[in-house]
Amino acid sequence: MFYLIEPDDELSDNWLFFEEDLNGMLVVREEYRDLVCQSCGKIDENIAISRGLSSHFIVQTNSDIVATSEDWICVSARFCDEIKKLNFGGLRFVPLADSKHSIVMPELLVETDETRAGFENHNQCTSCGRYGERIIGPFIQGMRLPASDSTFFASSIANENVKVSYYRFFASELMVEAIRKLEFAGIDFVETA
Repeated sequence: MFYLIEPDDELSDNWLFFEEDLNGMLVVREEYRDLVCQSCGKIDENIAISRGLSSHFIVQTNSDIVATSEDWICVSARFCDEIKKLNFGGLRFVPLADSKHSIVMPELLVETDETRAGFENHNQCTSCGRYGERIIGPFIQGMRLPASDSTFFASSIANENVKVSYYRFFASELMVEAIRKLEFAGIDFVETA
């Protein structure tokens, strides 16, 4: 059995890749503007993160796991330390400027059959090929599952909301049992179908 790892809280108006301009309009942060598709306005989040996270992105929460306004998962230093102690693989933690939190990136993207993964795709961009939205999935039956039961994984097909793509993370029952014992604040486990 596998579980989707979900934050049970979202940071409202806390954007990783966006900021408000002088008129109060939401725009892509200055350091990522060259990554914007001129047709749909989306950016390549993986390149943005590889460049380094904005020092202006600040997280203020008591939770160990939260979602940014774009649905990226942000975790506490405690979460990172404890997961590393458990020797669970599959995640990479990209520290924020405050060193108290990190954005979670997948190290293991599993092959996913889009026809079986339950995605609902809307409004594909003719320039970059990304969708305006790719929602609902991924369902576990459409994925080639990892051999190890101590590795987090994500679908090779990212979800998309109207602003960005983001990953959803899965863990085995064995991992979830160990993680529950750590009593992280703000974490939820959703049994997959």
